[in-house]
Amino acid sequence: MTREKRKRKRSIFSRLVTSFVVFLAGTLLIYLAIVVAYLIYLGNGSIENASPQTLVRNDGTINDLEVLNRVGGWVEELDENGNVINVIGEKRTDKNVYSVAEMAELVDIGYVDYNNNGVVVTRRDPGDKRYYSACARFAGDPRHTFLVFYPSDMVTYKATYMLTNGTNGGANGIFIMFLVVFIAEVVAISFYLKKHIDKPLKLLMAGMDEVSEGKRDVVIDYSTDREFENIRDRFNLMAKKLKESEEAKHRVEQSRNQMLLELAHDIKNPIASIKGSICALEEGLVGEEKRPEYYRTIRMKSERICTLIDDMNTSLKMESDDYKLSPENTDVCELIRRICVEFYEDLTEGGRDFDIDIPDEPIFTEVDPQLFVRVIHNLLSNAGKYNVTGRNIGIKVSRDEDRILVEVSDDGEPIAEEFIPRLFEAFARGDKTRKTDGGTGLGLAISRKIMEKHGGTLDYRRADELNVFSVALS
Repeated sequence: MTREKRKRKRSIFSRLVTSFVVFLAGTLLIYLAIVVAYLIYLGNGSIENASPQTLVRNDGTINDLEVLNRVGGWVEELDENGNVINVIGEKRTDKNVYSVAEMAELVDIGYVDYNNNGVVVTRRDPGDKRYYSACARFAGDPRHTFLVFYPSDMVTYKATYMLTNGTNGGANGIFIMFLVVFIAEVVAISFYLKKHIDKPLKLLMAGMDEVSEGKRDVVIDYSTDREFENIRDRFNLMAKKLKESEEAKHRVEQSRNQMLLELAHDIKNPIASIKGSICALEEGLVGEEKRPEYYRTIRMKSERICTLIDDMNTSLKMESDDYKLSPENTDVCELIRRICVEFYEDLTEGGRDFDIDIPDEPIFTEVDPQLFVRVIHNLLSNAGKYNVTGRNIGIKVSRDEDRILVEVSDDGEPIAEEFIPRLFEAFARGDKTRKTDGGTGLGLAISRKIMEKHGGTLDYRRADELNVFSVALS
């Protein structure tokens, strides 16, 4: 999935916010529906049947009192002086006169207590059934006031009266209903979130378990919120990298084991030759005139063993991450000139040409001189050793943009196509490119590792009928 498509996917945060909004809105709507339904039930089919505006008409006449009687309320009509001149329903207090302050107290607070002295006492806890709340309704003659009384355990607001049953059982029923609806919504939203969060988590944990058990071809797949898809992609990438790392480690171990086997094989022959020469000398089987030749053979075979061991030691050091170079600011042109002088006589022996193309101006860069010299030595030595059909060997130094290039070429037979992929492997040998006599089979492998340590490259190509080994430095 592209990054643009992933950005358009819903995030966990947006899902949680949406779920919360839906949960809150759903809860409010359900609770409101329950309250409205209950009010309609109390009002015999109308939510307004128990409101003061419905009970007392604008002309001062009284409407049906069935709902008010059911909940235990009544209506008092007051004259302009606050005297009770008429009672509709069953009056449950002995208060017959109200002052302006008492009227204001009733309208503002709603909960009142009529004590034995007839004084209005404000109540904020309507739990005691002896208390009643009232609402003023002005209708008919403007000088008359109607007080509509409700039991104090009713839920009362100034403008709209949301009524419950006058018994504790009704109130408890509403509370239980609200609680059941709330629990049902919590369970529903939990299952909804679990569906979108629990599944990817289980798949991730299962994938981790498989990786910890040693499986390396683990790929998890699911489609869900953006963050979990990012985790999925990173897990799959991690599993892929881990597999590649272990495969690379396995290849290195195989290569190292193969290197040791090749080394043991290459050391075996000179040791056998040394052993045979020593035995012949000890048993007096060699005449006086032949002894220098035997001693020379022992020395040469010993030197070959030392060279093999030295190359193996260098190859192993190059593989180590702890191995540090000793770089110096070096004029590559001057360094290669000295190497060419050293090789000139050997490379031109037999009538071959040695073409040298090095700029007069210096080209400085940071290299480990000792190791870099070894790379150029290996390339020129191979060119002289394996170019048995050609007549030309060349070396060229140039600067290509931000790189320094050193190219060693020869016009000998091309390296076999099937061998090129293994050309820089340790102890790699091909029928046309390597022979068991002479080299150790580690030269090109060591040279490439040295260049990699320098942050450079060593590559081979066949171009213009030439074998070209190209060294690139930054």
